[in-house]
Amino acid sequence: MSARRLAVSFALAIIGVACGSATEPLPLPAGAVEISAPPIYETWWHEVEQCSGKTGDFAAISWYYVPGPAGFGLGSVADLVGIWQPQHHSITLAEFASEDASVVRHEELHAILQRADHPAEYFVQKCGSIVAH
Repeated sequence: MSARRLAVSFALAIIGVACGSATEPLPLPAGAVEISAPPIYETWWHEVEQCSGKTGDFAAISWYYVPGPAGFGLGSVADLVGIWQPQHHSITLAEFASEDASVVRHEELHAILQRADHPAEYFVQKCGSIVAH
């Protein structure tokens, strides 16, 4: 396993904590830079719609990345590689994970489902082959 893939896999283990619902809306991660979504993100969005059987509004999402070679922190959680924040209608990615299709699609699935949890029906059974676990 490559070092980058290992780092992404390790960081994804923490995503489950970050994707959980919070009682208070968290701000965008410190240092987050707004970007225009690369065209491939919309392609990946449609792949997630297809596997999930659900649809969402890609254009409604604001996209951000946090510069740097590592994950980012938010609230009490450190080393995140991605997070969907419904209150901001946003997806924020760590710079090193911003081209990782499985990470981007994972966060897109949250946005499409409008859920912060990880229902196995979608994250394992229906879309498990294309989203990070």
